[in-house]
Amino acid sequence: MEKIGEGVEHLLHELSVLSVSGGEVGQSEFVLTNYMFWLLIAIAVTGVFLVIAARRVALVPNSRLGSVVEMGVEFVRDTLCVDVMGPEGAKYLNFIGAIFFLVLFNNLIGLIPGAKPGTGTMGTTVTWALMVFVVYNGIGIKKHGLFGYLKSFWPKGIMAPLAAFVALLEVISQLVRPLTLSVRLYANMYAGHVILGIFSIFGAMFLEASGIMKIAAVLPIAIQAILYALELFVAVIQAYIFAVLTAVYINGALHTH
Repeated sequence: MEKIGEGVEHLLHELSVLSVSGGEVGQSEFVLTNYMFWLLIAIAVTGVFLVIAARRVALVPNSRLGSVVEMGVEFVRDTLCVDVMGPEGAKYLNFIGAIFFLVLFNNLIGLIPGAKPGTGTMGTTVTWALMVFVVYNGIGIKKHGLFGYLKSFWPKGIMAPLAAFVALLEVISQLVRPLTLSVRLYANMYAGHVILGIFSIFGAMFLEASGIMKIAAVLPIAIQAILYALELFVAVIQAYIFAVLTAVYINGALHTH
């Protein structure tokens, strides 16, 4: 039990926000953290992908890379934009696509042994959720005007007290969205890495033991492999959920009725 406790303590330390050199991050200093480092790499990968998409999608793909890029862009355009928002959604392809691929590449890079997902910290996910909040409300205000957009929160055809209560619930729902959007992404990615780390601890403990206990190490290692495949699936699904909710919020702002 003592070894398990030490292993979990080390795991949580490794998953905490540290400088790239492994040291603790101070309160009043700016340092490049482990999560920030991998976040910057994911942003660079996303930028390269989007540049390739901008150059290749308009042309006939003549390579496997071009085909993969085109499939990804078509998925975002058709499934996340047009299917959710109608034909009008196609003009939001750039924003929804950037959101989807940025979250996706952060999640996938985080699965590389030794890497940390940018989505594994609340600072990152809250920032993105607030950006989405500002964008979709800005779209609603631009289309309907400030007064018209705010008026849409007040339901028509019901008594004033009940309408006021419904409007209050709608305002609360709007304000809570950044929190739910950010916590959902962060919690799934962070919890997945904790679970993988715990089974790594069990596997290492069995391998360090003697006799038949070494053979028993096959079980936690096999479970870890299954969980790793599941985490790969979760990484894609969470990117999809974040992007599709963004599209739903934009659609709600466009069609306030």
